[in-house]
Amino acid sequence: MTMRGNGVSIVLAFVCIGFIVGSAHSFIVPYEMDQLILTGSNFGILDNLTAPFHARFPWRSFNRSIDIFFACTEGALDIIVLNGTEWNAWYNGENYSAYYEARNVTSLMISVEIASSYYQSIDIILQTNYGDARMDISMFSRWLGYDDSTGVSSLLVAIPFAIGSFYYAPKKSKNEDKSVVIGIS
Repeated sequence: MTMRGNGVSIVLAFVCIGFIVGSAHSFIVPYEMDQLILTGSNFGILDNLTAPFHARFPWRSFNRSIDIFFACTEGALDIIVLNGTEWNAWYNGENYSAYYEARNVTSLMISVEIASSYYQSIDIILQTNYGDARMDISMFSRWLGYDDSTGVSSLLVAIPFAIGSFYYAPKKSKNEDKSVVIGIS
C-alpha cells in the first residue's frame, strides 16, 4: 500500500505542478487577442443617421489597436474613433480629441492605435451625411494581453491535486517513531 500510495502521490504532484506552471504562463506571457466589433456584407446606414459601436480593452493589455476595413458601394461615411470620455463633447458639438477622424470616405483600411494608459470604452462612430450608405465592413479590436482568467482557473484546479498528493503521500506509522534505547550498566 505504501508503494502504491507513493506512486499516486508523485503523479498527483506532477499534475499539480503542471497546472501551476500553466497558470504562471498565463499571468506572465502575453499573447495577441482580438475581438470582433462589427462585420457584414451589404451593411447599410440610412442618410443622416449615426451608428455608434464600442470596444473595450482589458486592464493588463498593451499594443492596442482598432482595425477598420470598409468599402462603400453606395454613399459615403464620416468616421470618428474617440475614447468614451469624449462622447459628450462630440455629441454636443464641443471641442473633442479623436484618435482618428475622416469625412466623406467611401473606402478605408486603417489600424488606429489606442493609448496604452486608457482603460475605458472606445467609441467608433459611423455617420451618413452624404446619402444612404451601403458597404462591406469589418472592425476588430486587437491587443497583446495576459489571460488572467485561465491563470486563476489553473490555480484553482491545482489545489485538489495538491491536496490529493499530500493525502496519498507515505506516512510514518506510530511504531516507526518509537525507538528503543537499551542502556547497559
